[in-house]
Amino acid sequence: MRLILALIFFLFTSISLSQESYGILNIDSEIHGASVFIDSQYVGLTPISNFKIKPGTYALKLKNPQIADWLEQDVVQKVEVKAGDTLNLFITFEKFIKINSIPFSAEILLGDSVIGLTPSVFKLREIFGKRLRIKKQGYDEAEILIDGKTTKFEINLVPKKEAEAELRTERRSRLNVALPIAGISLANGILSIYFKSKADALYNEYVSTGDPEKLNKMKQYDKIAGITLVIFELTAIIAIYTLMRE
Repeated sequence: MRLILALIFFLFTSISLSQESYGILNIDSEIHGASVFIDSQYVGLTPISNFKIKPGTYALKLKNPQIADWLEQDVVQKVEVKAGDTLNLFITFEKFIKINSIPFSAEILLGDSVIGLTPSVFKLREIFGKRLRIKKQGYDEAEILIDGKTTKFEINLVPKKEAEAELRTERRSRLNVALPIAGISLANGILSIYFKSKADALYNEYVSTGDPEKLNKMKQYDKIAGITLVIFELTAIIAIYTLMRE
């Protein structure tokens, strides 16, 4: 009888120890069907129940099944599993909102506080249900409601009536400045090509004749070609900047 009791006690103890040498993971997610990886090993789709795992610290990754663009992200976190414990995890995927405007560099205001300049990206949970104002000098103010349905806002700001004439005058003024600079740039580009081709021809003649005068002239033309090329590049940059600046 004692032998039977000892055997039963031994079996019960062995089973208990075996059970306690593992932990249990229950993993669910806000979006069902997310792929679950533990230390880069695929273990299934959510929801996952009664997943037996040895004690330790693991890297848990859930892939968002609804990823459409870079605004959606996967979830990666560390989990610590202890022997005999059951760990219940519910994963929520972070959502992001992008706000942009035309023209850009407009202020994004929550109440009276500036929280960013367009374009900006925000976590949805931080601004959900809020009304934001988009404000830029010379343009009518716009307002948007963050309701979670729209993830990308592209706001076309409307110039104020009194500012439209100023904007047209400013653009015309920029064009009047940029066009002569562009003309200088084009002329120097043509001159650079001309003098470079002349220098190359003189070098070929010098190689054929050995005439040092042709070599000296070639160096002069080469120098002029280099100077006009630099002027061409600088004036082109200035013309583009004049047209494109805010």
